[in-house]
Amino acid sequence: MVPSLIYYKDTHEFYDKHYEEIEELRAELEEQGIEINIPSHSDLKNFFAWLSFEERARELYDDLEMSR
Repeated sequence: MVPSLIYYKDTHEFYDKHYEEIEELRAELEEQGIEINIPSHSDLKNFFAWLSFEERARELYDDLEMSR
């Protein structure tokens, strides 16, 4: 489904390219009281690349559902 985020190389590039947007999203989530639990063994760039992708996908889905 997401061929551009398969390998760590890809998720690291995504994170580096979208760092500012990812940090804004992280701050938004924390302001909403959403706790971000980062696994201790996690690759941070990979974790935040996927977190941001999944959160934006969830927001798009919510928008589509509301417009029905």
